[in-house]
Amino acid sequence: MKYAVAAAVCAAMSVSACASTYTSTPRPTAGQTIRYVQGVATTQAEGRNATVQVTSFGPNEKGRLTFAVAVYNRGEAAMNFGVENVSLSALGAPVRVFTYAELERMAKNDATTALVLTALAGGVAAAAAASGPTYRSTTTTPYGTYNTVATNYAAQAVAGSIAAAGTASQMNNISANLDNTLASLSGSVLQTTTVDPDTSFGGQVISDRVAFPETGALPANFVVEVAGESFDFAFDIAKD
Repeated sequence: MKYAVAAAVCAAMSVSACASTYTSTPRPTAGQTIRYVQGVATTQAEGRNATVQVTSFGPNEKGRLTFAVAVYNRGEAAMNFGVENVSLSALGAPVRVFTYAELERMAKNDATTALVLTALAGGVAAAAAASGPTYRSTTTTPYGTYNTVATNYAAQAVAGSIAAAGTASQMNNISANLDNTLASLSGSVLQTTTVDPDTSFGGQVISDRVAFPETGALPANFVVEVAGESFDFAFDIAKD
């Protein structure tokens, strides 16, 4: 799928909707770098077969941690990427991350159903836009039918820009590709998608509720396992 879809800013589940505001501070390890996408700190890690970016947005209005993740396939074979490739822990304990289907079921009993379903419909459009620069879809839910039209500007901008990884210039192109991926998405939930070589894909990941310590920051680790490699991203999430 020659498509650089996006990953990112929590629109339907905005952190700003929380009663309290939070700050997520990345703790990069050796070999990881911090980049900024639309003013938000994003951690990038390079592997043999993949480059990964992760952004933490703290808890949404339901107290669930939200992340944006994007992966660039540097290998020679296509790979699948979805929620099954990520895991989360906080204070050293595992935290459940929800699938698209689970979020949809929860939305049926949620006061923000319409907003959540809009975000889910956006993810469907993003994942299927490989057919051309403009993609049209119809999503039917228990709450109505949504018609979606998406224009794949990010894919147009980066298509064919990278033939192989290795030089500094090519690595900059990979970073720019992932930056576009993170910046272009508007709340699309991550769903399993096949990522072809020299393309990127990503989405939003939402976890179960977490309890924050009374003082200090909540240490969280977001792990991505893809293409036979493991990438561990650490964050300190604190109430402002």
